[in-house]
Amino acid sequence: MKIPKMNSLMVPVPKERNYHIDEGCYRARIHKLIRVTNYNGKGNVDILRIVFEVTVPGKDKCLNLAKAEFKLDLNQGSELRNVITRLIGKEAMSALSGSSFDFDQLKGMEVEVEIRHIITDKSENYDYPFVKVFDIQKPGTLSLNEYAEANQ
Repeated sequence: MKIPKMNSLMVPVPKERNYHIDEGCYRARIHKLIRVTNYNGKGNVDILRIVFEVTVPGKDKCLNLAKAEFKLDLNQGSELRNVITRLIGKEAMSALSGSSFDFDQLKGMEVEVEIRHIITDKSENYDYPFVKVFDIQKPGTLSLNEYAEANQ
């Protein structure tokens, strides 16, 4: 009796997560939205953490991630409301007046982000500066890095 030859066992290796993104403007996709409660001296504050999958030239083997956090507040003039209005439009935001907004509808949305590095007094303790999403816009709005545009 012949024993059949075994094929090689191929198992995909997930992309490594990379949070080391150079400053600049990039194409991105909203990867995940998380509600977080921060505790401070004045009580609990609900925060919306938006995690972006950033398209970084030369780092396509990694899952490049960056985050932005906003107080969970959709009152007129709030930072979060301004971002959502830019992404879905003024008319859509006005149509939601008096109702609720489902943040899950943003998951997978294509955007452009501006990445900046935050330097603090604790920066010397880390190999890489704190990466922050500074601006979030609809595609075609930001002036993407020349290097980024040439390699996408």
